[in-house]
Amino acid sequence: MSVRPHALCILLVTLPLLMSFRLQPATADHEALLYDVRAAFVTAREDVPALLVTETDRLVNDAILTTMRGRVLPRAILAIRVEHHKAFPALLGGKREATVTVEAVAVANGEAIAEGTFTTSVFSLRSDSLELLLAEKIAARIASEFRLTREGPATLATALFAAP
Repeated sequence: MSVRPHALCILLVTLPLLMSFRLQPATADHEALLYDVRAAFVTAREDVPALLVTETDRLVNDAILTTMRGRVLPRAILAIRVEHHKAFPALLGGKREATVTVEAVAVANGEAIAEGTFTTSVFSLRSDSLELLLAEKIAARIASEFRLTREGPATLATALFAAP
C-alpha cells in the first residue's frame, strides 16, 4: 500500500518535466524541394475539351502570379499535360475524370527536375459546369504541390474589405 503513494509522487514530479521536454525541429531545409515557378503551360490531345485546357492554364498562371517567395529558390517552368479525359454520363449531371502529368523544367538549363502524375475527378449535378470544376481541382492540386498562392475569385466582400 505504501508503494503506490510514492509512485504517485514520483509521477507527479516527473510528469511536468517530461511535458516540458520537446525535440528541436530538424535542421533539414523545408523548402529543399520547392521551386520558384515562373510560368506554366497546359497541353492536351485534341479529344480533351478546350475549356478544360484554357481554364486550367488560367488558374495555374493566376496562382503563379500571386505567389511571392521569401528567399531565392531554383527557377522552374511547369509543363502540364492532360493525358486522359473521361466523361461519365449520369441521369442527373455527370462525372469527369482526368489524368494529369506535371513536369517541372529548370529555367537555367532546360532539364526536367521533377515529374509527377495524378488522377482526379469531379461530380456535379450541373453538367455544364463539369469542365470548370475539373480545371479548378487540377489547378488546386498543382498549387498545393508547388506551394503556390491560390486566391479565389474576387467578390463584393473581398473588394470592400481587402487591405489596400
